[in-house]
Amino acid sequence: MVAAARSITMSDLSRQKRFQTELDVDGLSRRHTVGQAVEHYLDRMNIRNNGLRWMAFSRGVKLDSKTELSDVPETDNEWTVMPEVSAGDS
Repeated sequence: MVAAARSITMSDLSRQKRFQTELDVDGLSRRHTVGQAVEHYLDRMNIRNNGLRWMAFSRGVKLDSKTELSDVPETDNEWTVMPEVSAGDS
């Protein structure tokens, strides 16, 4: 059963930049992907991506950026958004 309204809260690691959006109301629909939601967050928070790929985690698990928001479990409604980095980056 799909809930009538669904919200997602996205924040950075320090939880200083926090954004809550309601799907199908605030510019994101259930048909958007996790990656598009992350881009929406970066835009709304005025965060430059600096050429980095950004990812979202929920409950310690990385969300697939290609997953549609309708397919993300409702329990995964609080995300931490951060740039993807590796030890080999210079």
